[in-house]
Amino acid sequence: MRSSKRMQPVAQNARKRADEAARHVAECQRQLEDRQAKLDELLGYRDDYAHGLQEKGRGGLGAVQVNDYNLFMVRLNKAIEQQLIVLENTRRDLEASKQKWLDKQQRARALDTVVARYERHEQHLQSRREQQENDEYTRRRLRR
Repeated sequence: MRSSKRMQPVAQNARKRADEAARHVAECQRQLEDRQAKLDELLGYRDDYAHGLQEKGRGGLGAVQVNDYNLFMVRLNKAIEQQLIVLENTRRDLEASKQKWLDKQQRARALDTVVARYERHEQHLQSRREQQENDEYTRRRLRR
């Protein structure tokens, strides 16, 4: 079996792995966008809630209402902090998946180059064989 034929399954497998890595990058990107949207939503809630507190505060609030608002703001701020951590972890995962994809893409390209080089070499050898056969045929005809 020719070298190029033996290497083709290896190159195909490398391309398959690069494609899988690309899909994983897309999934990580989607997760990052979803988590950013959730953070934006939480920040919007906090702004709305703080604005609502100011509006209600102008009309006068009791101590229990102020305490309830403060407790809710503490919980909301903790949720925002947690979402920031999740978002940062997702960013790191995305960068790691991009690097893996680039590595797999580079390997696939390298293997494709090797296969192409083998094919060119085999084609060159085949051309030389054909030329030698033609030369031999011509010599035989000239001897007759």
